[in-house]
Amino acid sequence: MRSLRLAAAAILAGSMVVAVLAGSALAAPANLAAGFPATRIKLESPSTPVGMPGAVTLTATIVDWRGAPLANVPVVFTNVADPQKPSQLGKGTTDKGGHATFAYSNGKEPRIDVVQATFTDGLEVHKSNRSFIAWQSGTPATAIASPAAIAVTPSCFQPATAATLASDTFKPGSPRATPKPSARATPTPAPAPVTYTINVDGVNFNPYSAVLVTFDAGPGGTPQSFERTTDVFGHFNFDIQVRSRSEGVHLVRADDFRQREADATYKIPCFQPSVALNPPIGPPGFVTSVVGRGFPPRTTIQFLNWGTPALRSPWPKNIKTDESGSFQYSILVLYHDLLGPRMLQAIVANPFGDRAGSAIEADAPFLVTPGRAQPNDLVLRR
Repeated sequence: MRSLRLAAAAILAGSMVVAVLAGSALAAPANLAAGFPATRIKLESPSTPVGMPGAVTLTATIVDWRGAPLANVPVVFTNVADPQKPSQLGKGTTDKGGHATFAYSNGKEPRIDVVQATFTDGLEVHKSNRSFIAWQSGTPATAIASPAAIAVTPSCFQPATAATLASDTFKPGSPRATPKPSARATPTPAPAPVTYTINVDGVNFNPYSAVLVTFDAGPGGTPQSFERTTDVFGHFNFDIQVRSRSEGVHLVRADDFRQREADATYKIPCFQPSVALNPPIGPPGFVTSVVGRGFPPRTTIQFLNWGTPALRSPWPKNIKTDESGSFQYSILVLYHDLLGPRMLQAIVANPFGDRAGSAIEADAPFLVTPGRAQPNDLVLRR
């Protein structure tokens, strides 16, 4: 009975706390620089295509929760263009300003690299935003100047894998000796390929002309073409089915081969959200702060709570992100929660509709312990 009273008191206290702080939920954390990811690591790289063989210099910046730079922190730079087989590019260490630089080149073939920087504080692995590096072997062809124009709807796609790439994770523990898998063990199946449905609308082309629409027409891309005929006004509108592509900005080009060409771009993903908890460790009944960045602006948060096992904290409805797509909120770790690792999920509906793919999601880890500090010999019992 006493445990039930204490649990009820904790829930009531958590409800009061979140109700009091709901008014400040829209405010972005003032102690972090504007536009800085909630994960406290930001990656900067050239925003224009890079001529092969390079080299290109990447800079990762790490700060603490007060916005102060962190020095002597090891940083890992990884190419995650293929989420199933990420490849490590190199490492660096932050200086007094919290900056870690890394340079590399590409002498093989044109491509788009999706680079991410990570660091660990001993408890979790913090992931930066992803930077897209377009390698080009020469000057790309541009559309002929003409009155023709095309528009693609939606203009982006949010893959389900984007949530994993954007979310911090617990630092892997020390490897343990495990028995070798038997010959009958089946490998983990690869995710099913994704198909995008994109509407292409073209105007001011030549009347009654065949138009070739090519998706991913840029250097290093994997072109996929579709044909359509314009009407009497030089207009066309149709849907194309496009196979899965890696993250980045992909060129869409329409050409009627009669001096009328036009370009548009298609972006993957639509958003790069980030979520973090401060602090990321605490006992049952503890109230921690969640910070979100990079979500759609002025959008209602559809879900902000703990994942499996589903022990939900009370929280007010109709919480929205601010003008910059940020939010800050307090969330309760329930009194009767189990000790061990937890993941907090933040989900916002995709403002570009169903054709733009998955909802905008990012997760953040939290460790439920008997106290604020984790003993080295902690043993969890169920």
